[in-house]
Amino acid sequence: MTATPPRPRAYVLGAELRDARRKKGLTLRGLASILDVSHSVLVRWEHGDRVPSAESVSAVCVVLGVSSTAQARMHKLAREAAAEPAPALTVGTTGGVDQLATLLEFERTATKITDVAPLLIPGLLQAAEYTRAIMEAGIPEREANKRVAMRQGRRDIITRKRAPAKYTALILESVLHQPIGVPGARHDQLRFLDEVAERDNVELRIIPASAGWTPAHAGPFVLLEFAKADPVVHLEHHRSSAFLQDEDAVDAFRSARDELERIALSREDSRKLVAEIAAREQVPA
Repeated sequence: MTATPPRPRAYVLGAELRDARRKKGLTLRGLASILDVSHSVLVRWEHGDRVPSAESVSAVCVVLGVSSTAQARMHKLAREAAAEPAPALTVGTTGGVDQLATLLEFERTATKITDVAPLLIPGLLQAAEYTRAIMEAGIPEREANKRVAMRQGRRDIITRKRAPAKYTALILESVLHQPIGVPGARHDQLRFLDEVAERDNVELRIIPASAGWTPAHAGPFVLLEFAKADPVVHLEHHRSSAFLQDEDAVDAFRSARDELERIALSREDSRKLVAEIAAREQVPA
C-alpha cells in the first residue's frame, strides 16, 4: 500500500513515456544514455513520481520518434501534471478534499472502472436525494448541497459523449433493500439505477443473496484501469482512504473482481431484479 497517492496525470504520462520507449526497443539505461540524464530520473518520470519539463518531453519524443498527435497528448499531460497539487497522505487522514481530487482525476483518465459496492449504491449511480440522505447528517444544508452537486457532477465520466469510461457496478442485492432517505426515495433511486444502466458503457450486475459469502463482503473497492498505465485500486473507509499500486495487491483485487463477475447475475437479469424491487417499493399516489 502506498502512503501517498500518485499524481494521476503524472501517472498516466509516465505510462505513455514507458510505452513509447518499449515500442522503440530501448531500455531505461539506453534512453538515459542518449538523453544524457540520470537513469533514476527516467525511472521517476515513468513511475509518475516526477513531472518532466516541456523540453524534456520534447527530447524524449524526438529520440523515440513519437507521432505529432502523441507528442501533443504528452505535452498536455505534462502541463496538467505540473499543475496538480502535491500528493497528501491518504491512510488514516481526514484530508477528504485532497483524496477526492485525486480520485476524480483518476476517474477522468480511466478507460474502465469497476465499482464493488456491498454497502451502498455506488456514488456514480446515486440519485440526488439518495446522495443527500447520506451526506446531510450533521452538516449545514449549504455544505450538503455542495457535496450533492459535486457527486452528481462526477457522473460525467460515464455520461459524456466523447469516450465515456466503461463502468461496471457489482452491487450486493441487500443494498437494493436499504431504507435510505425519505419515503419514496428508494423507489426513485432504483428507477434511476435502471435508467443509467441503459447506457451501452454501463454494466449493472447484482450479486444475489443466494450466493452467500463473496469477495464483496470483505469491503467496497474501486478498480481503475487505463489505456497504458497499470491499474490502481481505491479503498475508502469512513474518513480514510488509500490508493494501491503494488502489482500483487492490485492483482488480488482483479481476481476478486473476476470472481464477482462470475457469481453476479447477468446484465439483463440484474436490471429485471432492480425493476421488480422498484415496483414493490413504489409509494401509492
